[in-house]
Amino acid sequence: MKDFFIFLKSKLFFKHFAIALISVIIVLWCLIKFLNVYTHHGETAVVPNFKGKLISELSNFVADKNVRYTIIDSIYDPEEKSGIVIKQDPEEKTQVKHNRIIYLYVTSTQAPKIAMPKLIDRSERQALFMIESYGLKVGNIKEINGDCKGCVLQQFYNGKEITMGTPIKKGSKIDLYIGKREIDYSGTNSDTIPNIEEEPEIK
Repeated sequence: MKDFFIFLKSKLFFKHFAIALISVIIVLWCLIKFLNVYTHHGETAVVPNFKGKLISELSNFVADKNVRYTIIDSIYDPEEKSGIVIKQDPEEKTQVKHNRIIYLYVTSTQAPKIAMPKLIDRSERQALFMIESYGLKVGNIKEINGDCKGCVLQQFYNGKEITMGTPIKKGSKIDLYIGKREIDYSGTNSDTIPNIEEEPEIK
């Protein structure tokens, strides 16, 4: 034990201690430098505008932008071309950390399916409202003879009659057969034939 304390006071101990301390400092300095280079510490990039870009163009688009991207959601929009970016987070021109991931929302390449609603026996106005509220489109409307005046008698998709509950893509066109209305000569529809005044008798 006495020899150990004598060693702690020797020049050899201080020499080895100094070498070990310097080695630790050098290793820590190198590690910090490596992490700064790896994480691009202090470097920023400006977020480019991804909106309107096709999915197939994104890899080339970000090649020199110092950012990365990932698609996190797809949204169906019948008014937009499929497979393009419609939203991004963060927004364009935002200052972000070098190599930051930009989250993208794109238009779906395939329309989601819904259950076909029942339009039979509903008035034409109700049917048109339901078609639009379900994300469908109004196709051809034809009047035919039937017991139900001014209401839907049949509903069609792609020329074939479609029943309630059948899976159908959003944005599909629905054709309707409407019961013929009897003509009201006063300008409105009526279920009865209007009275016509008799001409005065000539004497």
